[in-house]
Order: sequence, then C-alpha cells, then structure tokens
Amino acid sequence: MTTGDFTIQNNNSPDIELIKELVTTWAGDDFTRDYFLRGLHINTNLVTIEALENNQLVGLLTAWKSVFHPHCTYFSIVSKSHLDYEIEAALIGSLYQLEDIQSPLQTSIWETSYKLKNFYEDNGFKEVRRTYSPLLKTSKLDYGNLHIQCLHLKDLNSVVNNPELKEELTQLVKDNYAKTHQANPVGEHSLEKWEELIFDEDTILDGSFILLKDNVVHAYALLHHSNHPNQFEFGWRGTRDDADSRILLMLTAKQINYAFEKGVQFIEAEIDTSDSAALKMLKYFSFLPAPTLITYQKTLKEV
Repeated sequence: MTTGDFTIQNNNSPDIELIKELVTTWAGDDFTRDYFLRGLHINTNLVTIEALENNQLVGLLTAWKSVFHPHCTYFSIVSKSHLDYEIEAALIGSLYQLEDIQSPLQTSIWETSYKLKNFYEDNGFKEVRRTYSPLLKTSKLDYGNLHIQCLHLKDLNSVVNNPELKEELTQLVKDNYAKTHQANPVGEHSLEKWEELIFDEDTILDGSFILLKDNVVHAYALLHHSNHPNQFEFGWRGTRDDADSRILLMLTAKQINYAFEKGVQFIEAEIDTSDSAALKMLKYFSFLPAPTLITYQKTLKEV
C-alpha cells in the first residue's frame, strides 16, 4: 500500500538484528526501545508494519496482545527523525484497517516524547493514566503517628502455610487490581494464578506485610527484589474499602525501615494515577523526582 510518499507493508520476515539496531537508534531511550522490542518478540504479536521511503526503512509499528490484559491491542511506533507526522500517520492508518485488531488501541510513551504526545492527542487518543517510577532513599522512620489500634501485623512468611489467609489476601489483591485498571480491564484469571504472582520468587516474604482486624485481612503491602543492585521495589498495596488509609502508610514505613536495616539504599515504586492507594504513598513519602509515562487509548469507533 502506498500512502503519500511512503510504501506501507507488513514485515512478515523481520530481520530482528536490523530492527533492533534501528529501534535502538530511533527510540532514543531504554523504555521506548524495550517496549517496542517486547511487543515485537512476544508470542501474541499480531503484526509488524514498516514504512519505506525510496526503498529505505524509515518507520516501524508493532502491535500485540496481552494475556493478562486481553481487552485491548497494544502498539508502539518508532521512526527516523523527521519534522512532520507523515510516517506516524501512515503507520497508524494501516493499523486501523486491519480487521482482527481489537479496540481500544493502547500505547505508552514518556511525557517528554513531545512529538508522539502531540501526534496522539491531535489524532483523538485520550490519556487514561500516568505512571511514575521514582526512587525513595531509605532511612530509619518513626511511624508512631500512623499507628492504629486493634490491628495485627503479619509478614507473608506467616501466610504461606495458612490456606485461609492466603486465599483471603489473594482475593483482596485481585479485587483491588481490577478496580485500578478499569480503563484496560484485566482478564479472567484463577485465584491460583494470582497467588503465583503474589508469592513469586522475587517477593520478599519477610518484607511484605498484611494487617488483620478481627482475623480479616484489611491491608497488604508487597516488597520485591530488584534487578538493580542496592535496591528493592515496592509491590502491590491496598486496603479494604472501609480501611483507614493511614494503615497503608504505616506498612510502607515499615518496609522502608526493613530495607534500611538490610542495608538497601533505595526502593523503586511504580505508581499509576489510577491507583489511589499508591498515590497516597507518593504524596506522603519523599520520593526523588522521576520522568512520567503517559498511557493513551483510542477506540476504533473514534477512528
């Protein structure tokens, strides 16, 4: 298909090394490169489309599905440096025409990707959330002002061999995750699958905590090992609807103290603006400044 000055075609036999080289050059940052390449390599990839100008590759789009979030089509665009939006428009226009593409379309970019940000917003994509990934420098905290009576603290080590508590925690995590991802709903997955995610091998069991009230799980906060040295990662956290939000801050403070006592200097967070529990943590603790990812969606009926 020819669109303006470009030839648009499916890349049915991609030269992975060439694409990796071009994407690395064009993307300009690790997230964009990794996001595109992850979509390209995943076994649920739907299509990779290329834009050619004078038989030279000038842009790429890849689209894929997620097993965990199956109700949208993810995509990513990279292209050589140019002034206008003709390459992006030609690639996204070709994606619109594919019959097996499920609505909505979804992509994520850095807020500093000014050109793509303008392109998506000018073409009817709507921002559905922002994601912050800041670091927190650990220190010894006094969280007595956050203490709430009648609550019993346990770490996940004490939950592993308690089937009733384990199931109750898993159900609460599953329900809260669904509430914070309504723009891109999670698929139907068994409690066993959710349990595997909670008790994954990178979960730090004695640094992940739950709070019980009347033997019912009222709050949880997970902590994970990181691929980066001298660093942990905050995991899922949440409460029951009627729980005092201070208990989440107390659990987080306890995790910060845990990391400090282990000699770990930083904890990284991934905080979506759709997650009120994580936002409370961002507002209360002194995280370091960090760039922000923007997630955009567009339904096909808006095309």
